[in-house]
Amino acid sequence: MAGLLCALGWAVGLRGLLESPGISADSLEISTFYAIPDAGRNTLILLQLMVFATIAFLWFIGVIRNRLGDNEPKLFGTAFLGGAVLAAVILLVGSAALAAPAVLLRVGGVTPDPGAASISRAMAVVLLSVIAPRAATLVILSTATLGRTTGALPAWLVWLSYAIGIIEFVNVTVSEPTIYAFPAWIALVSIVMLLRRPTRHVLTDLEQR
Repeated sequence: MAGLLCALGWAVGLRGLLESPGISADSLEISTFYAIPDAGRNTLILLQLMVFATIAFLWFIGVIRNRLGDNEPKLFGTAFLGGAVLAAVILLVGSAALAAPAVLLRVGGVTPDPGAASISRAMAVVLLSVIAPRAATLVILSTATLGRTTGALPAWLVWLSYAIGIIEFVNVTVSEPTIYAFPAWIALVSIVMLLRRPTRHVLTDLEQR
């Protein structure tokens, strides 16, 4: 459930932040957007949603590690945990860069300069569509390997995860759909884990407790 909440929160939050205003907006559109009285408030709500979704993501990571049990290979387990923390940090920083102009308006009462707002949001796009997907591939590929070696994930999901991870890693385009691939993968893994019974060694650990 944490993974589904994370995927939904990230998708809704990122979509709202990227449209507040749009990345391709010109100076007039940016000035018009920040002239709206509720612009800063709505952006702060979306930013809070991103924070809560990231907390759910870390809980999702904990659930996966618990499902893997003691058979988790240390090498891939370390890459999995490190990639998850890195991806979470990059997503939060990118979201903060998207929201910064509106927060300035809401907290300081200062209308952002259109040029400065464009630069802040351009940096956010670089973080979210170039750097974050590479960190996400570390999570996706290591999860696929861990799921294959421990039997915690079905074979079709393992190979699908490999394909998604490789495509995300080699993709050199700066496009918005790239941002949503990771939340979609999290939602898919979460649904599979909800429907799939834990492997035997995890059941045994729980029974012993």
